[in-house]
Amino acid sequence: MTYRQRKEARLARRLEWAAKREQRATSVFAAVRQIADGIPLGQPILVGHHSEGHARRDAARITNGMRAACESQEMAQRHTDVAAGISDQLDRSIYSDDHDATQALERRIAEREARRERMKQVNRAYKAKDSARLAALGFDMERVSNTVARQSENGRLAWLALPHPAYELSNLGALIRTDKKRLAEITARQARVAAANNAGGVVVEYFDGQTLREWCRITFAEKPSPEILDALRAADYRWGAGSWTGRADALPPSVAI
Repeated sequence: MTYRQRKEARLARRLEWAAKREQRATSVFAAVRQIADGIPLGQPILVGHHSEGHARRDAARITNGMRAACESQEMAQRHTDVAAGISDQLDRSIYSDDHDATQALERRIAEREARRERMKQVNRAYKAKDSARLAALGFDMERVSNTVARQSENGRLAWLALPHPAYELSNLGALIRTDKKRLAEITARQARVAAANNAGGVVVEYFDGQTLREWCRITFAEKPSPEILDALRAADYRWGAGSWTGRADALPPSVAI
């Protein structure tokens, strides 16, 4: 199961819990309403009357029922809010084991690079006072000037005296570099998995440390059996970037090739 599939399963569970809580709240409110409808409007508890005990029990059931129903409603809203957050993450995020992760990252890198280039063009046009160029980019010189004046406090903060201050370009550049690094890592990971497929299900790569073949990385084409996973953990191997890495001299015989 991929990370996205696990997130989708959590989303489905949260929505199911929210629906059950909402259903319970509706049911309890209905039961409370039925009790309240049997009490005449404004009818006090008649102290000493034979109906006093029944009236007090009804009052307690109404109070406890309203409390339980409100708690169920609050919990339903909590589950709904968490589900909305998970749904937003699924819409915005690219997970390393998505089937189209590389294509999605390439598209996002291209979009961000285009946005950065447009921001640079806007800054150049503004500094050159090129109203026509700004208009072609979808900006009005007067409005941009007013915005720049406000954000730079009328020129006192020189580093903000541009439509797109340097920190905006810097932050966007950092996002682009992060995506490119992830793209390279995912591409390498996919290549290792493909090599494992071609090699019959597993590939063991050795790396030179202070001594020859000191470390190794193990990549499986499919998730291995629990016994193999337990052996790797017992040998102090660590999972990361789609592979298990540890000392070569501790390589479990069950995966050594």
